[in-house]
Amino acid sequence: MLRARRCAECGTLAVELRATCPACGAAGGDEVTLSGRGRLVSWTVIRVLPARYMTETPYVVGLLQLEEGPRLTARVAGEPDGLAAGQAVAFDTLDDARGPIFRAV
Repeated sequence: MLRARRCAECGTLAVELRATCPACGAAGGDEVTLSGRGRLVSWTVIRVLPARYMTETPYVVGLLQLEEGPRLTARVAGEPDGLAAGQAVAFDTLDDARGPIFRAV
């Protein structure tokens, strides 16, 4: 489940669940569940990694535009060569060490 916070003051929807709004600095707001659907805006393929991630190469880190509006940077699972700008992505899992992981659909 992908969560976000909607600011009580300005209504900004932010995927960072922090105490204050990144847009206006106000405290408070409500947590909302996001659809987990979006589009791939841009991406990079990581091929050379630190030793602790060496078994994971290559992997993709993408800039994603979520249906609800926010953009976020997250891993995109799957074959890097098959990606295209504007391609649909869907939330797959939340990894404690790596954050949200999406998959191309």
